[in-house]
Amino acid sequence: MNSKPPVGVLPEPGELGRLYILNEGVMGMGNSSIDFYDFADGTYVTDAFPAANPDVPFGLGDTGNDLAVYGGKLWAVMNGSNLVEVMDALTIEHIMDIDVPACRNITFSGRYAYVTSWAGNVSDDGDRTGMVYRIDINSLSIAGTVEVGYQPEDIAALDGKIYVANSGGMTDGYDNRLSIIDEESFSLERTVEIAANICDIAPDAYGRLWISSPGDYYSVHSGIYVYDIASGTVLKSEPGAVLQSGAGVSFKSESGANILPEWINDIRVSSMYSTGSHLWVLGNENEWDYTAGAGKYCLYTIDCQALTMTRTELSRTGAESISNPYGIWVSPDEKTIAITDAASYTEPGYILFLDANLNFVSSFQTGFLPGHFAVLE
Repeated sequence: MNSKPPVGVLPEPGELGRLYILNEGVMGMGNSSIDFYDFADGTYVTDAFPAANPDVPFGLGDTGNDLAVYGGKLWAVMNGSNLVEVMDALTIEHIMDIDVPACRNITFSGRYAYVTSWAGNVSDDGDRTGMVYRIDINSLSIAGTVEVGYQPEDIAALDGKIYVANSGGMTDGYDNRLSIIDEESFSLERTVEIAANICDIAPDAYGRLWISSPGDYYSVHSGIYVYDIASGTVLKSEPGAVLQSGAGVSFKSESGANILPEWINDIRVSSMYSTGSHLWVLGNENEWDYTAGAGKYCLYTIDCQALTMTRTELSRTGAESISNPYGIWVSPDEKTIAITDAASYTEPGYILFLDANLNFVSSFQTGFLPGHFAVLE
């Protein structure tokens, strides 16, 4: 982006304190970083880790892939460094590194963190099944592992189960399975076939998991898939399907099958975020066009209960200056939307804040590839 609008201050944030941003960094360059926005005074702090940890010689690490706040700690999943960096959630001071090879994403339940791992270096042969590591959040020790599918990506914990999206992105083909782990026994319960190369998981408030797939980048289309937890089924999409009103978890075609409206197909997801009632998706209206430009990038807002969607081109919002939309975060009250711009991927990016009407509020320069968020309340 060549020019930026004047910096403003966001509306009253309610109970939010800070929004942490993990900048992934350029792979192999060791330049991952953490920024944060302070909701109280509207200040933005870049590269906060070195200032808080002058005695840590190599900084945050290489290729950050996920970020979370839990149990008074800030957790950064550092894929290229093969570790989870654990920090104090307020001071950002280093507490401990936990070795997890090719770690990808993190979730939490009770006294444990759960981390997906490719179980080897990123550059290794992909024909190796991945693992989920269980970490005690108090002792910060590894409390067990479970074998899952190939190249596991996102992970979610709900009602005693751990759900893992297996991409198989480094294999000759692609994995298509959702692994379901029983939390109490910490063992693999079963797998469910979803779609090739599944990556992101976003739970909603109605007992469903929204799962993205970029397809195979050639003949298998990208899209969003929905797994209904209660029935253990994947909702299907059909042209001309008729949605019937009800409790919000059952949608039927005229033949009686569970369905989704056909607009869910072919969205190429850059990033998605669930507030429970709505799924917010950054995507491209033309999944095959990887040089779409800002005019074709869209924000899709999906009502997870009614299964309706609003599609807005970014060029018609306060984020029209974004060149490569990379990450999205939405406040619980849905009054503040943050969208990040990866720019050229080899230079610092930006974060733009919008209001509920998608009007521009403020923007800040970030580190390289800003893509992940965590909130300190």
